[in-house]
Amino acid sequence: SELGKARAEIKEVKAELEYERKARRRAELLNKRLAKDVEEERISREVEEMQNNQLLKEISFAKSEMIRMKRNLEEERRMHRLADVLREERVQMKMMDARLFLEEKISELEEGERERNRMMKPKVLERACSSPGRRTWENPQIKKGIKNPFPRVMRALRSK
Repeated sequence: SELGKARAEIKEVKAELEYERKARRRAELLNKRLAKDVEEERISREVEEMQNNQLLKEISFAKSEMIRMKRNLEEERRMHRLADVLREERVQMKMMDARLFLEEKISELEEGERERNRMMKPKVLERACSSPGRRTWENPQIKKGIKNPFPRVMRALRSK
């Protein structure tokens, strides 16, 4: 009976050992699955962190680019304003030069006219005094005695 008890106890230990082996295999499989899941999670977290870092770099680059573009735009606006001011000044200077030139020419013409008037007055007075009949104008056709000085016009008017 001791032998039967020992055999029964050995069977029990074998069954327990088999159960433990199966449980260990299940635990190892579960451990592998969990390790795989943890590794995938870690990799996906690292990828997300890399993407976040990349996005942060792109955002900071875009911000710096916007700041640079804003500065360039302000500089360009300043340059346009300066160019407009310079252009306006140049136009004003040209207008002033033209005005001065015209005033100078007018004064020269006026001086020349005064000079001519001074020289012409004696001649005009001399002519006026020497021939008083020249001042009255006479139609040469009337002087010759032609009755109708414009015969063609009169004929055209009668035909209408």
